[in-house]
Amino acid sequence: MNPQLETFLELLELRLQLLRALAQELVACRKEFVAMDLDGMHRHISLQEELCRKIERLHPGIESLQKACAEKLGLGRSAGKILLEDPGGRLRSVLRDLHEAQSELGRLTRVHASYLRRSRRTVDVLMNFLGNYALMYAPPEQHAAQAPSDAGGR
Repeated sequence: MNPQLETFLELLELRLQLLRALAQELVACRKEFVAMDLDGMHRHISLQEELCRKIERLHPGIESLQKACAEKLGLGRSAGKILLEDPGGRLRSVLRDLHEAQSELGRLTRVHASYLRRSRRTVDVLMNFLGNYALMYAPPEQHAAQAPSDAGGR
């Protein structure tokens, strides 16, 4: 197998691993949303951001190798001859797995977005409640601090 194609496959496999790790992080983050654990959410969000940055850094290398392999085989952007040069079907398998991982990640992202929307609604309700009843339910230390000064002024 041609060395550029081998490097291209390695980058695609690395991207696949990162996509799967990101999907696992999205699933793991659900527990923190349900428990309303802000520290846990922030930890998972940081990990998700790092995984996204790693995936983003792979794109230029993948695109340049894809173009180089296509030019070497005289394809433009077609993958037909590249797939013919892949006797073990490794490239075909990686591309299929990438497609499946991207589809699953898209589904998980939509689920995650719905958690965020619901959390936002919950926060909005709580903020409205606090805004409407803040004076009625003031913290006890404020009442205790005001009582002596009110009594002394009479």
